[in-house]
Amino acid sequence: MLKCITFDGDPSALNSLMNYFEKFDKVLEDMLYKEQTDQPLFVKEGSRIVRICKNEIAYIEGYGDYVRIHLLDGKKLLSQMSLKRFAETLTEKQFCRVHRPYIVAISPISYIETKRSRTCNQLIPIGDCY
Repeated sequence: MLKCITFDGDPSALNSLMNYFEKFDKVLEDMLYKEQTDQPLFVKEGSRIVRICKNEIAYIEGYGDYVRIHLLDGKKLLSQMSLKRFAETLTEKQFCRVHRPYIVAISPISYIETKRSRTCNQLIPIGDCY
């Protein structure tokens, strides 16, 4: 059964309670974000399954039913998966879709110009609707 809480008089108790809940929500959100970024991805490349961390990804390029994952160390992985399906496994805080076939990791971006960005010495186009 739910009961209504009423405060008669001093609103500072209510303000301090609201501040406490806001801090609590922020701590929970940070913990959830940390858990999501620490989890590795398992990507099938040909006949083998490769384990990669999300913070190793520079950008992802879509080729129809395939994705090419470009890593920060220069390696490339080709996997039979759609870009939309792969994007569902990524967090919004770390990655951003900048063009129809491109998803870019935010941390390795060097600069952003009009209609393109530089990531790991590669120019990535930015679409008008992104």
